[in-house]
Amino acid sequence: MGRAEIRRFQRAAEEAAAFLKPRLDGNVHIKVISHTDADGIAAAAILARCLYFYNVPFSIIFSRPMSSDQISELAKEDHDMFIFVDQGSAQIETIHKSILSKKRDVLVIDHHPGEFPEHPNLAYINPHTCGLNGAKDVSSSGAVYSIVEQLDLRFRSLAGLAVVGAIGDRQEFFSGFTGANDTLVKRAVDLGLLYQSEGLRLVGRTLSPVVECLRSSTRPYIVGLSGNLAACRSLVDTLGIPHSSLLSELGFEVERRLADGIFARVGPLATNEEFAHTLWGTLYAIATADLVGPRDLREYAALLDACGNLQKPEIGFAVAAGDQVAQADALAILSSRQEQMLKALAWLVKKLGSFKLTSTFRYLYCGDDIDPAMMGEALSLAIESGLIPTDQPVLALANMAGGLKISARSTPGLAMQGIDIGRALAKTAADVGGYGGGHDVAAAARIPRERMDEFIAKLDQTLSGGGG
Repeated sequence: MGRAEIRRFQRAAEEAAAFLKPRLDGNVHIKVISHTDADGIAAAAILARCLYFYNVPFSIIFSRPMSSDQISELAKEDHDMFIFVDQGSAQIETIHKSILSKKRDVLVIDHHPGEFPEHPNLAYINPHTCGLNGAKDVSSSGAVYSIVEQLDLRFRSLAGLAVVGAIGDRQEFFSGFTGANDTLVKRAVDLGLLYQSEGLRLVGRTLSPVVECLRSSTRPYIVGLSGNLAACRSLVDTLGIPHSSLLSELGFEVERRLADGIFARVGPLATNEEFAHTLWGTLYAIATADLVGPRDLREYAALLDACGNLQKPEIGFAVAAGDQVAQADALAILSSRQEQMLKALAWLVKKLGSFKLTSTFRYLYCGDDIDPAMMGEALSLAIESGLIPTDQPVLALANMAGGLKISARSTPGLAMQGIDIGRALAKTAADVGGYGGGHDVAAAARIPRERMDEFIAKLDQTLSGGGG
């Protein structure tokens, strides 16, 4: 992956912008359908700010990737153009049948794999069609940003939101960003749109007093400190740090001493690379006044994700679109979500000895003990916190209405070895009467509960055959 692929992606952005521009004259009513996670919300906010600027009549809905029936219903609505954001690639056949066939315009801005037909009413931008990997090289918010930047350079100041989406989709790695993300971030720093520094990467560093920041930490989950107020107070007292200080106010040397104190508390985890890099590393902060919300981009991503996870994506969207009043509600949602996740991770820590091993992956049956909607994120956080080995993909299975929800997580390293957990889940779930899919490092599926054992056996076979 090199410059040629990034240039191809840039050309795709130019083509999408050329398709969109004549439809911004105020006579085209646009319907935006975006995903509910941090990337989808950030992407929708970037697009909305562009549409607001051009006084385009539009409406927006947030949903998980739409089913065929939902798209068929959508097609009955009276809109001239539909823009699918952070979804649409996997549903292109239904979009073709239900919307394009009626000669209505469609723009798909997505980073999930898909194959697109040639159609005069269709435009799309997708990193996979440019030789880039949508799981790591660019998110949907980066794709939207690449389009609106072509329309008017004043949208450049929204670069922070594009990076928020990438961070929300876990496209920031220990070595930094890759692909189009890397280009975008470096340019944003050079243009003075983002600050780059180094320190403790805890959500709450600019929002909560240091003791509360430690107690509520889930990324990473710090065994012995997360959820334990007394232990957090003790550590901060030992280091002589005032309880009311914000992490962001401590200064590099004090922050480094606090990091050393945390490493001393966690014992063997201190040598775990995942934990160490999740705790300490590069920080990015918004340097412009154009954006409402936390200055720290990891906090911003956590805030948008919390709103999506608690079925309030419109509140996160309002903040990202510039609504100062919505910020207090969004911060309350973030706090509530962190408390839920603390409980889920505390439960998971107790169950670490209950994971079962096949020849190709490890898995945990959670039954009714964990909210299926929190399971994938809990797995990701447990991996980043050094609690679960990363030598194989990890699955969690939980009961939900109508069957079993499966969340799967892998790593970029395993993906480089040819393991594509999204493709493997899609194939195996279909084999047992369910459905699923996703990226090579993060995927989900739903299957009939009574076919769980069969699913486990078949997935092991699929992964044994080279990753699906």
